[in-house]
Amino acid sequence: MQRQAAAARSRARATEDIYLFSKKLAGAGTLDDVLWATAFQIASMLKLRVVLLLPEEGTITVKAGYPPDDTLAEADIAAARWAWEHNRAAGRGADTLPGAKRLYLPLRTGRTAIGVVGLDNDKQGPLLTPEQQRLLDALADQAAVAIERIQLVADVDRARLAAEADRLRSALLTSISHDLKTPLAAIMGAAGTLREFAPALPENDRAELLTTVLDESERLNRFIANLLDMTKIESGAMEPNFALHYVGDVVGSALQRARKITAGHKTEVDIPADLPMLKLDPVLFEQMLFNLLDNAAKYAPQGSTIRLQGWADNGSVALQIMDEGPGIPSADLERVFDSFYRVRKRDQVQAGTGLGLSICRGFIEAMGGTIMAANRSDRPGAVFTIRMPRLVQSSDTDVSGVDEQASGDPA
Repeated sequence: MQRQAAAARSRARATEDIYLFSKKLAGAGTLDDVLWATAFQIASMLKLRVVLLLPEEGTITVKAGYPPDDTLAEADIAAARWAWEHNRAAGRGADTLPGAKRLYLPLRTGRTAIGVVGLDNDKQGPLLTPEQQRLLDALADQAAVAIERIQLVADVDRARLAAEADRLRSALLTSISHDLKTPLAAIMGAAGTLREFAPALPENDRAELLTTVLDESERLNRFIANLLDMTKIESGAMEPNFALHYVGDVVGSALQRARKITAGHKTEVDIPADLPMLKLDPVLFEQMLFNLLDNAAKYAPQGSTIRLQGWADNGSVALQIMDEGPGIPSADLERVFDSFYRVRKRDQVQAGTGLGLSICRGFIEAMGGTIMAANRSDRPGAVFTIRMPRLVQSSDTDVSGVDEQASGDPA
C-alpha cells in the first residue's frame, strides 16, 4: 500500500513537472531558450547527463547540454548522425553503434525528426526504466514541438525578409530604369537639338531647351542624392552634425531651394518668431523639408496652397506641412514612409522614386524627432507633422549648458 501511495505521489509530481515544463516552453521566444530548458528538464527529472543536437549545414551539431558539454567523441558523433538519419535509436544500449558513450534518440514531431537527444550516466546497465522511458517520451515530444515552432517562425521570418529584399530590389531596378531614363532622355533630346539646329532656332526656343537641360539635370541629381541618402540611412552611417538653430531659418532655406518645384503653388508660412532653438542638423532638416515640399507640390493641383506652420507643444516643437491634394488613402498611411512605396491614385502612380518620404523619416529619427502622416480634417489634403524635442536650458545661461529633454507623446 505504501509503495502504491509513493508511486502515485511520484506520478503526480512528474505530471506537474511536465505541465510546468510545457508552460515554460510555450513562453520561450528563442531556440536557445527551448534547448536549454529541455536539457535541464530531462537531466533533472531523469537524473541523467543530456546533450541536444540539431542539424546544421548537412551535419548534426551539439546545441545545448546539461551539464554543459559541447565535445563528443567520434563514436558518439557517428551514433548521433545515424540516429538522425535513420530516425531510430543508436549508441549505448542500442542495436546500432553500441560502443558510443551515450544513447542517442531522435526528437520527432508528426512530420519528421528535428533533432537528437543524447543521454548517459555513470551507472552500469540500462539507462532508462520503462517508467523513465515514458517520461522521456513525454518531455521529448513537447520539446520537439517547441523546437519545430521556433524553426517555423524563423522560416517565416526568413521568407518575409527574402520577399521584402526581392521587392526592394525590383522596386530599385524599376525606379532606376524610369527615373534615370526619363531625365536622361530629355537632356539628350534637348542637347541634341541644340547641337544640330542651334543657329536656326529662335532665342526663346534655345533658352527653353537649355532650361530643360538644367531642370532635368537637377531632377537627376535629386534622384542620385536620394539613393545615396537612403544608402547611408540603411547602413547606419548617418551621423547628424548637431547645432542650435531656429526652425524658421531652415524653413526659409528649404522654401528658397524648392522655389522652382513650388512655383505653381501658393505657399503660406506661419512660424512664430519666439519658437525655441532646436538641436538639429540643418542640412538634414532642410533636405527633409525639401522632400516634403516636393511631395506636396507633386500631389496637389496647380494653384493650390502649401502651408507650413509651427508651434511649441508639450516639451516639443511641432512643424506641419499641409497641401490641398487628394490626401492619402487610409490603407496607405502606414506605408507612405516605406522605401520605394508610392501612393496609387485612380489606378495611376505618381512619378518619383518612392524614396523621399522614407528619407524624411530616416533623417528626422536620426535627429531624435518623429514624423507622422495624416489627412486634413478641414478639407481634402495631406498633412505631415514633425516633432522635435525642445531643449531645456539649465540655470547657467550659457548655450553649452543646454541639455536635451525627451518629448512626450504628441497631443
